[in-house]
Amino acid sequence: MHRKRGLNGDFHNLLNLDSLVDIVSNNVGILIILAVFMAMFSLLGKNELVIPKTQSTENIKKLKIPWSHVSQKNILLIFLRSDRLLYLDRTLVYQRLKKYLSGSEPLPKHVNLDQFSIELTVGSGDAHCLKFLPSPRSGQWWHQFSQSNGVMEKLMKKYPPEENYFFFWVDPDSFEMFREIRKSLWALNFEVGWKPIRIETPLRYCSGVGQAREFLPQ
Repeated sequence: MHRKRGLNGDFHNLLNLDSLVDIVSNNVGILIILAVFMAMFSLLGKNELVIPKTQSTENIKKLKIPWSHVSQKNILLIFLRSDRLLYLDRTLVYQRLKKYLSGSEPLPKHVNLDQFSIELTVGSGDAHCLKFLPSPRSGQWWHQFSQSNGVMEKLMKKYPPEENYFFFWVDPDSFEMFREIRKSLWALNFEVGWKPIRIETPLRYCSGVGQAREFLPQ
């Protein structure tokens, strides 16, 4: 009887031990499986986080910020209003005034040209100011101004971007037109400056370093 009880006791102890081992093994297995799943979820989570960053990076557009700066280049003045462009040719003005320098006649205060006139103010030395007065409905539409052998093409051939830049007086009604023109000039390596104007704003260009700071390219 004692021997049977001993065998039965040993058997039950062994059974309990085996059960405990199974339970522990199962728990360890479950823990391992959970660990694997957690690792997989963490990797998936990282991938999910990376994808939007990649997509957002791809969707970022470069924005060009035009900064004004001092330049020693020659300035080409353009008047833009009602989507019509008028080149204010200072060279033509100086050629007209040149004949007065060698003669006895005083410099005129007012000079009429083809599509605009100027008022001249003379200071000490070579200092002077030109006030441009465009004629009514003067200038050309962009498709005329930029056509083959048109004003813009002639200007770009005569005045390379390494030595010249464009400066626009722009009425608010022509901002969109100006931005498109500026893009096209930037693509051709021309620097472009501009100033917003109103109808009452005088279109005045004065010589001298201080005045030149009002006509900075970008």
